Amino acid sequence: MSDVIRNGRRYAAILGAVVGAILTGCGGGSVPGTDLAGLVTDVDGKPVAGARVTTSTQSTTSMTNGSFTLTGLPQGNRMVSASISIQGRTWNGETMVDIAGGEKNRSVNIVVSDARYQARLRGYVVGPGGFGLEGAKVFIGGPWGSTLAVSGSDGAYEARRLTPGVTYTVTCSLAGYLNDTRTVHLAANDVRDLTFALTHGSASGPIPAPEDPAAQAWTIADTITRSPGNDHGYLEWLKRQFRKRRGLPAAPTRSKIAPTHGSRATPVGSLIEVDLFWDYREWEDLLGYAIKRGTSNPPSFTTAVLRDPLAASFFDMDPTLTPDVVYYYTIHSLDTITFPVNGSLGPASEVVWAQPLGPIQATAPGRDDLVVGDPRFMWTGVTGAKHYQVIVWDRFPDLQNSDDPAGAAPIWPYDLGNPGDSRVAAPQTSLRYNGPYLQPGKVYYWLVVASDDGEYAVSVSHLMKFNAR
Repeated sequence: MSDVIRNGRRYAAILGAVVGAILTGCGGGSVPGTDLAGLVTDVDGKPVAGARVTTSTQSTTSMTNGSFTLTGLPQGNRMVSASISIQGRTWNGETMVDIAGGEKNRSVNIVVSDARYQARLRGYVVGPGGFGLEGAKVFIGGPWGSTLAVSGSDGAYEARRLTPGVTYTVTCSLAGYLNDTRTVHLAANDVRDLTFALTHGSASGPIPAPEDPAAQAWTIADTITRSPGNDHGYLEWLKRQFRKRRGLPAAPTRSKIAPTHGSRATPVGSLIEVDLFWDYREWEDLLGYAIKRGTSNPPSFTTAVLRDPLAASFFDMDPTLTPDVVYYYTIHSLDTITFPVNGSLGPASEVVWAQPLGPIQATAPGRDDLVVGDPRFMWTGVTGAKHYQVIVWDRFPDLQNSDDPAGAAPIWPYDLGNPGDSRVAAPQTSLRYNGPYLQPGKVYYWLVVASDDGEYAVSVSHLMKFNAR
């Protein structure tokens, strides 16, 4: 085998190929079904609860954090759709999911929008001879994940129910070929035609490891994940604020969430999520990414495969994640030439790790307490926490609405970048309110956030409210 370095890639003349199943065993017997986990959001990333998520064989309803799980799906290309009525209007979205034989877990994001204004993207995928290519994957990358369409026997594809007013990065990918990437802006009710011409690729050596990986762990009180209603946009607002403080993408442009099984509660009763980020870089033979996770360094278990060349983030919401346990992650690029043949992964990124905090509970004031003067906020301590941040709003802190298009801003602190005395060091578990005057008869909302040094791990309490007298 001869090697040559060119443009940062090691090109190898491969003498032979090993044909085998990708990430599967070699034993006989029936192929088990695949568990599909996902997230339903709007175009701004706000989780959508109560959406009906369906495939041709089963359906479920998204939880209050927008998550859903479908179990036992057979292999093949499966259309997954989500639909909900919002203020009397139908909002929906859909995407294709490609499930490989023997694959235990898959993940997907579905973005819903007002059905009256949705756009469509359609066209053909052709090979070097101009003939249609079957099975090519067209990724339409929007603000919160990629919508997938797959070409048929004549090379035709169509992606429907796309959110308008968005500039999409569209990448066409097929094993054995080089990617073709375009950019397209879709307006309301647009029907656009876009044809892709793919060329054969050759083994070009492993794609370099993704650069600048980062991780941030979130622990969310179970009263948030289990309570009824669809008013939890403030969680997304919090995540954006704390990501900014870490220098992470406030609103990741490519997102996936991890496989889940059964309950979404951790062993201690709260949802844990580890968010991974890396720098997006386009490669003409990039198929997607593999994520490895483990409790030893370096990790050896592949926990997820993202067959999405536009991905630049991954949200691990596996219910087995446990507080105070250190989890190590590496990210590996996959190429369209060798990965489909023998399942080989690219080199590992730098190892990043996360140690989720335990859950935090806000204790007082709450449950519609009547408060005279400046309240004293109280909460339970969290092992490993270095700071506690209290946040107060004078109206329900939705991510956005007609009155607050950018999200309801807190009154204390006014700027999370300068928290002042609304933030205290552990082990202190209470503090006196020292913000703007509280108007008698008005309802106020508050929560407390625990964090470690550097805010690599964050724990959020449930939202409390009180009445000022």
